[in-house]
Amino acid sequence: MRTRLVYILLSLAMLLIYVCFLPSDEAEAYTVENKQVTIYEGETYPMDFFVSDADFMNLRLLSSDRSVSTPTKDGALLGLKIGDCIITISDKKGTRDEIEVKVVSKEDIHMVALTLDDGPGSHGMELMDFFDSRNVKATFFLIGADVGNYPQSVQRMVDEGHEIGNHCMNHKQLTAVKKARALEEIEDGAKAIEDVAGVPPTVFRPPYGDSTEEQRIAAGMPTVLWNIDTLDWKYKDADRVAKEIINGAKDGNIILVHEIYKTTVEGVKKAVDKLTAKGVRFVTATTLLTRDGSKVEDLIGQRLFSKRIKKK
Repeated sequence: MRTRLVYILLSLAMLLIYVCFLPSDEAEAYTVENKQVTIYEGETYPMDFFVSDADFMNLRLLSSDRSVSTPTKDGALLGLKIGDCIITISDKKGTRDEIEVKVVSKEDIHMVALTLDDGPGSHGMELMDFFDSRNVKATFFLIGADVGNYPQSVQRMVDEGHEIGNHCMNHKQLTAVKKARALEEIEDGAKAIEDVAGVPPTVFRPPYGDSTEEQRIAAGMPTVLWNIDTLDWKYKDADRVAKEIINGAKDGNIILVHEIYKTTVEGVKKAVDKLTAKGVRFVTATTLLTRDGSKVEDLIGQRLFSKRIKKK
């Protein structure tokens, strides 16, 4: 009898512990990261909301005007026509949060090129995960001597639609070495990158931005510089990096950061989330430089800092 009583008491104690750890209604939380979103007509934007201790099946996503924008089955917002609407997130207890959606014309697409120098580095895979979740395309200027240390990261850059650039073999200042050595730096860097990436680099950035016309022509691809320098290498402050990117993200700008700093990675994440919510599209340098119809071969030898076009 005593053994049975002990068994019952233990069972009740285990049940009590189990109930205590069950998620309560009060613990449920639905938090929208970006409450104001701009998307383009005919395109999608991934919804970024946090669900805690709740079953996704309990959520309802409704649009105040389904002809303007509507949620898709894979958790994105689809822009159907120019206009404004409200997306409501609700469950059985009522409204939990709202997203203000503005759909704009594709002719008004706001493009920025985010370029990352001096990689590949230890933060590459983290960046790939983040960029993939935000549909961001970037341009990575890689150092030939380092690509063999991070082959998986380099391969993901290629596989996921990012652009690979040649940042020379050993990051030597080309205007400070002999002519033959400078050309070797360019050539060896391109070969090392192609050996690991499986494809040749498509853009060139000389270390420190310094090059001669002869060197730029020898590179055989557009020389992409920048018009926004975040100075992330100097200050190593994530909030400052984010602020510099946000303030510099005017249409047509080319932004310089460095892949190898953790503070830069954190700053990039903060800035990208704020800017994509406003409709800024991050594209590769070549996409930006050729959006006006320019041909890649005509850009070789030039020093390219940005590409602004007149809006209709």
